[in-house]
Amino acid sequence: MVSHEQEVGRALATHSRTLLAYVRRRVSSGADAEDVAQEAVMRVLARARETLILDPMSYVRRAARNILTDRARRDESLGLDDLDEAELPVDSAATPFQALEMSQRLESYRRALEEMSPLRREVFLRRRADEQSYDSIARDLRISVAAVQKHYSRAARDLRKAAGGDQ
Repeated sequence: MVSHEQEVGRALATHSRTLLAYVRRRVSSGADAEDVAQEAVMRVLARARETLILDPMSYVRRAARNILTDRARRDESLGLDDLDEAELPVDSAATPFQALEMSQRLESYRRALEEMSPLRREVFLRRRADEQSYDSIARDLRISVAAVQKHYSRAARDLRKAAGGDQ
């Protein structure tokens, strides 16, 4: 039986090029677009474990917009006006090979999340998927803010390794 998270992952893999095109229209760098798209997919997959997502593409586009908004707040060089452009439909369905590749990448992320300690996974999901502040997570879990930051950065490193990226 296929889990809800796997169904969402397959739906996102099928439309990965559409998501990437959506993000590329809003950033200046192709590498940034890939990072944002990847982060948005990770947020949606993490959320799919906890809640039913009926329209994964709408959900992942919203997650991408939230990520871009957060980045814009940190980096004044990215204009917030660009984020409010009308969405243009893009006919860019992924090839079967690309869908398979995305599915395999999602599976490696899922495994990496499962291999994390429960505390590290909890910190990562609260920060990345739920967008909670370090202070809020520290207060809820009764650990220091420094410990939250350590767990989060190590979780991100583990996921980069799972993706075949740098440490």
